Amino acid sequence: MRITVLLLSLATIILFAYALAGLGGFFFGKGNTAYIIFGLSGGILSALAALWLWKKYLKSLENQHFE
Repeated sequence: MRITVLLLSLATIILFAYALAGLGGFFFGKGNTAYIIFGLSGGILSALAALWLWKKYLKSLENQHFE
């Protein structure tokens, strides 16, 4: 589960970078709103999934400790 959280965290960084690349393209006249939408939506979803899994992992550790 920790590896999955790590991969989702890395995916979050990469997807937010896609959003920044789409936004940065507007400075050079070649902006792409599809990159921005894809990057923001994917980054938010992967961040939420990573946080949810991490919370689930911490709860499982807490339950193991008290049993």
